[in-house]
Order: sequence, then C-alpha cells, then structure tokens
Amino acid sequence: MRQPWLLRVFWLWREEGLAYVLQRARLRLRPVAAYDPDWINANDRLTPADIARIRERIAAFAAAPCISVLLPVNGSRADDVRRSIESVLAQLYERWELCIAADRSSPPAALALIESHAARDRRIKTTFADAAETVSETGNRALAAASGELVALLDAGDRLAAHALYMVAEEANRFPDTTVIYTDEDRIDQQGRRSDPQFKSDWNPDLLRSRDYIGRLVVYRRGRMAELGGFRREFDASRDYDLALRVIECAPPATIRHVPWVLYHAGPGAASSAGGAANAERTRQARASLAEHLARVGLAATVEPSRSGKFHRVRWRLPERPPAVSLVIPTRDRVRLLQTAVESILTRTAYPAYEIVVVDNQSREPEALAYLDRLEERPRVRVLRYDFPFNFSALNNFAARHCESPLLGLVNNDVEAINPDWLSELVSHAVRPEVGAVGPMLYYPDGTIQSAGILVGVMGTANSCLAGLKREDALPRAELVQNYSAVTGACLLTRAELFAAVGGLDAAELAVAYNDVDYCLKLRERGYLVTWTPYAELFHHESATRGSDATAENALRFHREQRAMASRWPQVLRHDPYYNPNLAKSDRPFALSEQRRVVAPWLAARA
Repeated sequence: MRQPWLLRVFWLWREEGLAYVLQRARLRLRPVAAYDPDWINANDRLTPADIARIRERIAAFAAAPCISVLLPVNGSRADDVRRSIESVLAQLYERWELCIAADRSSPPAALALIESHAARDRRIKTTFADAAETVSETGNRALAAASGELVALLDAGDRLAAHALYMVAEEANRFPDTTVIYTDEDRIDQQGRRSDPQFKSDWNPDLLRSRDYIGRLVVYRRGRMAELGGFRREFDASRDYDLALRVIECAPPATIRHVPWVLYHAGPGAASSAGGAANAERTRQARASLAEHLARVGLAATVEPSRSGKFHRVRWRLPERPPAVSLVIPTRDRVRLLQTAVESILTRTAYPAYEIVVVDNQSREPEALAYLDRLEERPRVRVLRYDFPFNFSALNNFAARHCESPLLGLVNNDVEAINPDWLSELVSHAVRPEVGAVGPMLYYPDGTIQSAGILVGVMGTANSCLAGLKREDALPRAELVQNYSAVTGACLLTRAELFAAVGGLDAAELAVAYNDVDYCLKLRERGYLVTWTPYAELFHHESATRGSDATAENALRFHREQRAMASRWPQVLRHDPYYNPNLAKSDRPFALSEQRRVVAPWLAARA
C-alpha cells in the first residue's frame, strides 16, 4: 500500500530537501493554475514590446521562407471563413500566401468574401470549383496553387495566433533541415474565449501510432507534400492524420520539430466536436490509414481499437521463434513477497520462452532459505547467490553476466503479474530495433496507478507518471502506448546486448535510486526509444523489501545519487522532451504551470 502522508513528506524531505517540501506545501495551499484569461494574459499575450522585438527578429532572419497557408472551403459559413482569413492577415510574419480553394457548395456570402479579400491582397490566391468536392480534393487544389517552401494547414473557422507563422519561420531558421513543424493548440468560441489547451509532447512516434497527437498547427515542406500527392480522398475524414503518417515515414526524427506554444485556435466547428457518426467514420479511416502506414514501412504489426475504442492499439507481432527472456529478480528474505512474484509469473505467463533468475542477497530467514532451495528444483527457475552488501545495480549486473538470453528483464521481488500476455506484450516492443527499453503499467494493490512511465525533472529528479490515479481518471493517456524518457526498473525489459553496451546499471554512483532512469537515458542518448505500454499489467507492492530510508546513511546516499543525476543529465532534467514546458514541474504531473518554462525566442535571441 501507499505510504502514510507523514512518511511521504519525510521521503520528499530526504530526497529533495526542506526548500522543496515547503514549495510543495505552498503550492497545495492555492489552486493549480487554470487555463483561463489570467493564465493566458500572463503567459500567452503579446505586449507592444514583444511585437517590436519579433519584427526585429524577422528582419534579422538569415532566411525568410515563404509559407503557403492552405484554406479549403467546403460549405463553410461566411463568418468562419472571415475569421480564418483575418487571422492570416494579422500575421506578424508577412512573407506568406493564403491559398483558398472553394467549391460551389459554399454559401454565396462566403464566396463573395473570399473574392473581396483576394482583390485587396495579392498574397491571397483563390481557385473555385463548380461542383461539390471532398475536403481532400479542395485541399489538393489549394496545394497546387501554393508556391511557398513551407505549407501550413488551416481549416475554415480556425484561427492562427498573430505570431504563429513567425514562430514557424523562427524554427525553420534555427533548424534548416526541418521537415515537419507542429505546435500546441486550443479551442476558441465565437466570442473569442479560449479553452481545452493541447500541450503536446515533443516527437513521440509510439504516441502518434496511438492517436493523432500532432493535431494542428502542422507545417510541411511543400515539395515533400507534393511528392506524396497531397491529401487522399479515401481518407477524407482523417486526411490530416493520413498525411502526417506518410510524411514522417521518410523524415529523420531530428527533423520533426515541436514548438511548445499555443499557435492554433480550433473553432467550434472543428472535427473533434463532430457528432458520433462522423467521429466513428474518422476513427475507422484513421485505423485504415495507420494499417497502411505499418505495411508501407514493413512493420509486422496490426491495428486494433484501444480499450475505450476511441484511439488505436498497434499490436506488434512476435518473431516466429520467440526469443528467450531472463527475468532477474533480486531478493532478500521477505519470502511472501518473493513467492507472490515468482508464482504469479509461473502461473500467469503465456509467453513460452522465459526463465526466472532469482538473485539472493544474503537471505537469513529460514523460511526464505527453504523456499529458495525449493525454487532451485523448479523448471524455468535458477537461483544465484550474491554475498555482498545490498547494491541494486550491482545485483542486476551480476545476474546479467550469468544470463545468456537475448532479452533481459529487471523485475522487483514485490511485483505480481496480472494478465497472461504481459510478457508477450513487453517482448513485442523490446525486439523492435528502435526500442531500447520497455515498461508496463504498474498498479498499487488497491488498483490505482503506481507507474505509467517516468517523467524526468518533474517533482524532483524523476517521478512516476499518473501515480495515485485510477485508470479511468487518467484517460486517455493511460490507454495509449507511447514513449517516455524512462520506465521504472521495477519491471523493465531490454535487449541484453544493449545492457552490456552501456555498462548495465551504474553500481558506483547509483546503487539504489535512479539507476533505472539513468539506464534509460543512456539508451536514449544512443538514439533508442523508451516505450511504455498499458497492455502489460502488474501489481507493485512498492519497495516493501528495501528497508527504511530514514537512516542518516541512506539519506546521505540518496542525496549523492540525486547529485550524480543532476551532474550527469542537466539538460534533460531541465526539459524532459516528453513533458511540455507549459506543464508544472513542482506540482502534480500534467497540471498546468503557473508560468511557462520556455523562453520566448524573440527574447532568447537578445539574451
């Protein structure tokens, strides 16, 4: 069970210090920042000084790419078209062209408005079709009229922030090889009230295959978009997702850029507010497009609905000959916990090729010694003896040297398998060449979430994602396979060759804490993904055998390990790429921060 609140306060004091505890207490005494006019005014309003500095930055650009904004108009109301056009006309970055394609299903007032604006501004290009078209067909006519190096997508009724195209050009200048740029977004009603902010992750390929998290504003290279034929009519309802999947197939990850600013305001007629039938058709088309994407890039996987049915689950096929897995379980005494872990694995694991390697670290209790003796006679189980002081990293490294399986699992002695395919699910990700480590969903015994991935630099050095929430209260995040900076070593699967290549866990400086996070960051430094899946589930009877952390010796050790992480990984502790800088670091994960942590580029350039 979870620790009493007083013990949790002590844990925070021991790990993070008194100043941090007091800061947490102050935050709890006032409401979490809300996405309301006060937050927007403090964090997302341009002052006259900001506008002046932005204009200076634009004038100093090494390159000023022309950005073609595509605006398909199919049956759109005149007021919606007007709002979209006016948001482009208000751009601080002026090297743009607005390519409007309309069909004759649009109201006469909307068509007259388009022609009127085009007559007044030469940057507005228009094409009209006499027949009714799909949105994809209209969008492709707009693309054919475009001449800019970059293409931005805009739907009628939606609006761009005044600095949206400037921010796109800024990113393109900073990263000339960029192929895709996407930004944060929110919703806006007809009275201009904003709500429902979408503060997104940096590039997260597993999340994109679970849902279209990229959303809008999205900007592509025009040449690449044209090569792909633009939008596809058969995926009209999910055209943006289909396009994104096709573009990223040939885009190196470093060229996919996320700008963590709300630069796109979706209007009340946006797709996410469509009715049930429209949503169902969009979801069906999205899954069909995702299945085609997997086939095109040669990935052995199928597409299924997520648990709620609203999103997607990519089920990766296991190799014809499933690779062997060594599940390493360090232990000392506390036989009931060990027995629960071992027996749950042996009786609830459908995966055919695994062994359990129990590493006994100086057990003394007779009952534990007797159980270990019995385990040595069981098939699939080996017992190793490690007769040295407790060092979690050293224990796992020792065991890894005695394992020959191509896959290595780090498993606590206080976990309990739940679903029979938990290991099959983990293996299906661990064998993917681009994945370095994979972790499951872990629950407390009361069914609330213990860990659903790890955020780095949040609420201290690292923090379990969604901890303490019920799964139904953590949707949709808790049902989506996605990438994180780390997963917990309480249950982590990795390839043995990678474990050896990075030197395993750090037994010298990270004997107990953060060794799992450090291991994952070492993998990410080498270009591997760390994946978390909710479709492998276990209980975690959290740290029941570690012993008390309340001793002076342990407190000093934790502080040393914390300092080692801060020294080794300063950049990722400042900014976890899977955690948006508009979200709080010192309050609960995914709460809105009272102040954004990213410096405006027009100010950073001056500094």
